[in-house]
Amino acid sequence: MEWYPDVLNAAGKLTTAEPKPYWQAGWLKQHDRLVSAMGAMQGRIPFTVSGDLHAVAIGKILRAGTLNLEKTPITAVLAGPIGTGPAGWPSAFRGVGSTPAAHLDVKEEIKPIEQHSFTIADFLSDRINLGFFKWDVKTQSPDAIDSLQPFHTVELGRPS
Repeated sequence: MEWYPDVLNAAGKLTTAEPKPYWQAGWLKQHDRLVSAMGAMQGRIPFTVSGDLHAVAIGKILRAGTLNLEKTPITAVLAGPIGTGPAGWPSAFRGVGSTPAAHLDVKEEIKPIEQHSFTIADFLSDRINLGFFKWDVKTQSPDAIDSLQPFHTVELGRPS
């Protein structure tokens, strides 16, 4: 939510109808400049990874503000947190889980999951292979991490 003007209202819903305290419009302008540059790349995979949201997810950004990205969608990955405490999940301190901002149209392949998790990305010359992993601190030992199998895999190829 930091890039975007969305704020949680008294009803517990994200909205842009109310001003967001301390939010600066320059954050969104910078976001849109970066998204525009990623969408305009020729011969490269438009792809971004964030580990800041304490969730694991993947989706394609189809629109950012007035910028139409349907022909060159940007794959956005939330890499997952392998070591988050109970108060570290977005829903614990924001009162709402991670959801796309009103400024974006996102086709969510994996909606954000608040669970201990991580992503492994293999960068090859013509593609990126992603493996998404989850680990349950309550039911699995730390040793189980070594033998986890991905619950979801994705291959991103270079645009033609």
